[in-house]
Amino acid sequence: MTNPGTMTTPTILEATAKVEQKVIELRHHLHRHPELSFQEEQTAALVQRELALLPLSDLTPGVYGTGVTALLQGNGSDPRTILLRADMDALPIQEDTGLPFSSEVPGVMHACGHDGHTAILLGAAMVLSELRAHLPGSVKLVFQPAEETEGGAEGMIREGVLENPHVDAAVGLHLWGSVPRGVVEYRSGPLMAAPDVFSIRVIGKGGHAALPHQCIDPVPMAAAIIQQFQTLIARRVDPLESVVLSVCRLEAGTAFNVIPDEVLLEGTVRTLNQEVREAIPGMIEDVLRQVTGIHGGSYHLDYSFRYPPLVNDPAITDLVRKAAEDVLGADRVRKAKQPNMGGEDFAYFARAVPSSFFYLGIAPSEEDLVRHHHPTFRIDDTVLKDGIAVLCRSVFDFFASPLAE
Repeated sequence: MTNPGTMTTPTILEATAKVEQKVIELRHHLHRHPELSFQEEQTAALVQRELALLPLSDLTPGVYGTGVTALLQGNGSDPRTILLRADMDALPIQEDTGLPFSSEVPGVMHACGHDGHTAILLGAAMVLSELRAHLPGSVKLVFQPAEETEGGAEGMIREGVLENPHVDAAVGLHLWGSVPRGVVEYRSGPLMAAPDVFSIRVIGKGGHAALPHQCIDPVPMAAAIIQQFQTLIARRVDPLESVVLSVCRLEAGTAFNVIPDEVLLEGTVRTLNQEVREAIPGMIEDVLRQVTGIHGGSYHLDYSFRYPPLVNDPAITDLVRKAAEDVLGADRVRKAKQPNMGGEDFAYFARAVPSSFFYLGIAPSEEDLVRHHHPTFRIDDTVLKDGIAVLCRSVFDFFASPLAE
């Protein structure tokens, strides 16, 4: 029998093996019944049913809409609490995988792995509950809505998930299609970007295409703006800073011979540095002002700051790395070569408390990648047990480390 605060990896792996099949079945059920952001009613109900079977306290549904939280209190005297988080929402995509448990909801599917995240956290709750006698402190379980839209993490934090008890650290994971199956990828410091959004109306004066001199054509203005955006990043931002500016939607006109009054441009800006992030809207407005001024037009810019950059705490990240090496072996753990320019609202947790977010690979190989947000997205169920074991090992290591003193 181990003492509180100590736990062998074979014991964790044995407990994980006991729940693996149930976790797979839960994942398949969630995959068949996907729900969009803030509509995760069935998902939240399943989470509540499963958590109610465990020796948890403060099981709380309806947090910031459809979020669910619970607390696992350990058997020791450590006052600290570590938070584990999973996101629950699906995407408005029609599934095309041919899986026997494919989505039964037309036009909605789990195309980013959130069904796997939810199942993994339920499995971790089961394992930690079984080993609760050896747990010195508390574990807060957070099942979060709406990662894919406005960011449920920020709303849950506003509603107090980091208090009662106070949370001292947080860990989360993402099943990742560009990392080989069963490999953990970690990185200290910036891991993911701030995914900000812009919408621009380029305003001119429409008319007959045969009489352009009587119009102010917004189409060449929009074309010039798009071109200038690329120069903007190349010449006004330090080349050592990572910035992506992409115009992803262009809407103009209703007929081949009508110059429109307006052109709509929509896109995203991805940054890792907060100072650069805050400077970009002004740079964009400089381009809009100059280009539309030359042509005699005008513009309207709507710029929305969304999730902050996701920045991992060095000490918690090192703890997770060692836990993953212990569970999986050093050959299945590697440092990410560079940050990813995707966004993740776990960033709000990481901004509030020392945290680490890591990737768990689902790609068949380094060359055969899995595309996220795509109709053919799929997960290999064999990695679910790896996620459970790494989370549980990280929890025990947190309470056994100086970080928890």
